[in-house]
Amino acid sequence: MTWSVVARKEFEDTIRSRWLIALSVLFALLIGAAVYVSSLIFGGGDTTLSSTRVLRAFPIKDGIVTTLLPLVALVVSYNAVVGERESGSLKLLLSLPHARSDVVVGKVAGRGAALALALVVGFTIPAFVFLFSGTFTLEAVAYVQYIIFVVLLAVAFVSVGVGVSAAVDSDRLAIAAAVAVYLVFVVLLGAVQGSLGLFSAFVGWPGWIPLTVDQTTRVLQLLNPAGAFKFVTNGTLGTGLFLERNPGSGVGPRLQMSGLLMLLAWIAIPPLLGLLRFEEADL
Repeated sequence: MTWSVVARKEFEDTIRSRWLIALSVLFALLIGAAVYVSSLIFGGGDTTLSSTRVLRAFPIKDGIVTTLLPLVALVVSYNAVVGERESGSLKLLLSLPHARSDVVVGKVAGRGAALALALVVGFTIPAFVFLFSGTFTLEAVAYVQYIIFVVLLAVAFVSVGVGVSAAVDSDRLAIAAAVAVYLVFVVLLGAVQGSLGLFSAFVGWPGWIPLTVDQTTRVLQLLNPAGAFKFVTNGTLGTGLFLERNPGSGVGPRLQMSGLLMLLAWIAIPPLLGLLRFEEADL
């Protein structure tokens, strides 16, 4: 047996638990509400709103996607391994011809696929509003690209959650670690990035730091999965993915590619680190 068996079991258990339906409805309602709010703010008269402009607006990009989605992904994944470890079902799972690596990879794939399906459904329903409403226009290529990168962001945080779950030995530690991850990536790094410019303007940028304030801000943003996501989607929702038609924007194809590579790294590395600790754990 391989990791795909574990992944299929995780996905099927998720469907039977019905939270997949609840998440799909939640995302559809939230995105639909954001579309409506955007139409009130930016619409009016005979003006038609593009789907790209709506996705760039604060309610979706900064509210739903980079603030709520990481929380949902961590809640979905923080007890993926340690929960079964505490209940004793992990011993039964490992008594079958599964390696511990199969368990970790399967958990990431299964729970990531379940959350991805909820997101695709949640974004597809509002797409029909863009398609058939006279108030909106659907820019299909950018819309599909955006959904793909939203899924990658979700899977990245699922990977972090599963990696943490594999590394710790109690549910309490997993919860504490998940909360810490959320606070660091969603709250702390965002606050630090926003304050660097003010610090440089009022105090002065230290000369011993080899990077400029803008370069430091970009490095911190790239290290953050949500920040890397924004670099990529700035291209998707701007002049085009990996295209530099507006060099003054500061987000060219190199930064977009760096953001994509960082998202992929966040998907791959945390489960591997968690697996290193999990392999040595005494169950």
